[in-house]
Amino acid sequence: MPLLDHFHPPLADLPPWSSVSTMWAASLARWLNNTLPVGEFVAYPTIHLGTQVEADVAEYDRRANGARSNGSGGVATLPEAPPAVGTIPAVFPDNVEVRVGTSRHELNLCGVIELVSEANKKEVKEREAFVTKCAAYLQKGIGVVVVDVITNRLANLHNQLMRLLGGPALLIPNDPPNYVSSYRPVHRDDRNEIDVWPYPATISSPLPATPFALRAGPTFVLDLEGTYTEAVGDLGL
Repeated sequence: MPLLDHFHPPLADLPPWSSVSTMWAASLARWLNNTLPVGEFVAYPTIHLGTQVEADVAEYDRRANGARSNGSGGVATLPEAPPAVGTIPAVFPDNVEVRVGTSRHELNLCGVIELVSEANKKEVKEREAFVTKCAAYLQKGIGVVVVDVITNRLANLHNQLMRLLGGPALLIPNDPPNYVSSYRPVHRDDRNEIDVWPYPATISSPLPATPFALRAGPTFVLDLEGTYTEAVGDLGL
């Protein structure tokens, strides 16, 4: 199915992008687990929205300070921490990811597919948080794919990442404003490098076939088009 515009009429919020990206992440994980060598890699979706993080932090702040059973029927209380020296604003970005590892343990992470959300592109701090996260994955040798089909916010996270990493020659033109980009950290000829595949993603056109590189594993073509078609079909679009 050609890429739809989920952010303008007639499909705006029908259903919301969070539902589409959740279904797409599940479809990608299913495809990866049916495609990758059995027993060597496992793919799993990770959906963590920033608003949920804020709620979790608020709950933490309201909890009793370290109250727990002391093993004899009473309640022991940990020594109370002093007030913070200061407080600073924080950004809790959306994470809509498909992770691939040799297990579901974070230390064994080999590759990440990032499905960009509207919140990831909302403000400067959100954009910086997303780009910094991608750069941190790459610096650990983890392959990354970024899928940005958000049409109502035009910031280009790929270009921001390239400027951060020193790759201005690999910028994507902002027309069309959407893209899929893939990054492979490699060590060759005694140098550390990042291979980059940037592709425009145009509404009403098929999604590009995109390489996906796994640390200490293969680099293969990711079926974005087929998994997207399955996701939107499951949602009745």
